[in-house]
Amino acid sequence: MKVLFENDFQQKLMVQNFEAPTTIGSSADVLSWRSQWTAGLKPWHSPYKLLVDCTNLQITANDAKSTESFAVMMRFFEGLFLRKAAGFGLDPDKGHERLPFPVFKTEDEALAELGVRSGGVRKAPGDFRSTIQIQNHFQQHVVEVSFAEPVTVTTREQIETLKSKLTNNLMQWHSKWSLLFDCTNLQMDPGIHPDFGKAERLLRGFFMKTVIGYAPSGPKETYPFPTWRARHAAVAQLEAEGKFSGDDASCRSKAPKA
Repeated sequence: MKVLFENDFQQKLMVQNFEAPTTIGSSADVLSWRSQWTAGLKPWHSPYKLLVDCTNLQITANDAKSTESFAVMMRFFEGLFLRKAAGFGLDPDKGHERLPFPVFKTEDEALAELGVRSGGVRKAPGDFRSTIQIQNHFQQHVVEVSFAEPVTVTTREQIETLKSKLTNNLMQWHSKWSLLFDCTNLQMDPGIHPDFGKAERLLRGFFMKTVIGYAPSGPKETYPFPTWRARHAAVAQLEAEGKFSGDDASCRSKAPKA
């Protein structure tokens, strides 16, 4: 079982979906879900609501122990500021009625139940937004962006999506920060650089200091920011500004500066 998380801090909404078809058939499976959910709470410091994509989820557990495990799980998270939960992707053949929250056919119905405005909060797995992964290094004042699969940024809409996800993430920040791109799975069409420049200017208005990248998958000219071949080389640039700890300068190789 692998639970994926998408957090919309502006709407105070956590979205969960399952990476592959998943069966919950015992209380042990419920505990696995609870464990991943607990880990997913690390970015949260306020009450939230939960939206669960049940499309890949099947519930076969139908014993008293599993039912109690579901109930205990919900009481546990309600004690950690969960306000309400709902799911969508209802399938009568998948046992969704055994879940400890209501499940609806559509996402919009579930969002209405939660009292959250609709408008594509959740995106289908495999689309550009879902590939963007953000890691916050609060102690080092760095936001690191990587991509779950190879992507090529060619449109203004993709830049807007990246900007939207970054500004949403900034709800957690209260200090100046630098932006670090893992370019292993990233290429950018030079024609889109002016749009990236506009997004960069906006982010600088949110106290961003600089933007650099490492491990380019294409020529340096592909990127509208400086890139280094290895992560430790890029991190060294931030160390020079006192923005990163050397302890975090792990990387795939010790290649020289590009």
